[in-house]
Amino acid sequence: MSERRILLKRSIQGQKPLELEVAIHPYSNGIIVVNYPGITGDIDGWNNKYGQQADFIQEKGIGAVVRVGNPHFSKLPYPDGMIDNFKFFLNYCLVNGNELSGKENPTLYLMGFSAGASTIAAVAGDFSAVEKILLMAPSGDAGQEAVRQGLEKFKGEVYVTVGDNDEVVGPRAGQIFYDLATAAKLRKLVVIPNCN
Repeated sequence: MSERRILLKRSIQGQKPLELEVAIHPYSNGIIVVNYPGITGDIDGWNNKYGQQADFIQEKGIGAVVRVGNPHFSKLPYPDGMIDNFKFFLNYCLVNGNELSGKENPTLYLMGFSAGASTIAAVAGDFSAVEKILLMAPSGDAGQEAVRQGLEKFKGEVYVTVGDNDEVVGPRAGQIFYDLATAAKLRKLVVIPNCN
């Protein structure tokens, strides 16, 4: 199935609406995989890595994939603006579940990289439809307290992966996020050798 793109407008009090480009890879099994990149991360990623991931997920029959970029808007407080944008995006996925996944009340799987991963960690516990999260090289950008509170209440499956040579967040970040996921029914940490 082919990808299509739409533009969502998020209202911000006293400001011009924010425009968020969304890429949709539909699939009809009731599951939506949501991808959120790191801060200032493009919807497609370097060399279209997020588009390629979406195609792979769709081909394997895992579910529909919905992608959005993670732009930094200078008029929004950081990290609250990033978190609020993601919540807005998740609500869009839930409201449009039937169109995106063939099911009125879809199941959500969230995957994010760096700041996107920490945002997912902070908000996943607020959405009962979220069953699994994949945190790739998670950073602390969403804020330590938000991440702690979010992971302590998330009861689904948590997967964390980080490179053993990661010079930005460091391999220790993976262990920290893993340790915080105390309510998870399943948690797994993978440290990838020889990976920066």
